[in-house]
Amino acid sequence: MIQPTSAVLDRSRQDAGLSHGELWLRYFELGGMSTALQVEAFLYGALQPSPHDHDVIAHALNERFVELGGNHPVPYAEDEVDA
Repeated sequence: MIQPTSAVLDRSRQDAGLSHGELWLRYFELGGMSTALQVEAFLYGALQPSPHDHDVIAHALNERFVELGGNHPVPYAEDEVDA
């Protein structure tokens, strides 16, 4: 069963040990333009992120996993289409 984008992003956020606010700050630092409330809505599935927003969130999460000594487990928008 394929998980919805929101479930993958929020599960990854939890696995990375980031609060919603910490993820939003990382997203914003990478050039994301959505508000903290919108990013939280993406994670809960209340709003669908654009491919660009999805990729910026995924990149922020992947950077955190690298900081923790891991890899890049969060798929980018293009990767999910191919899955």
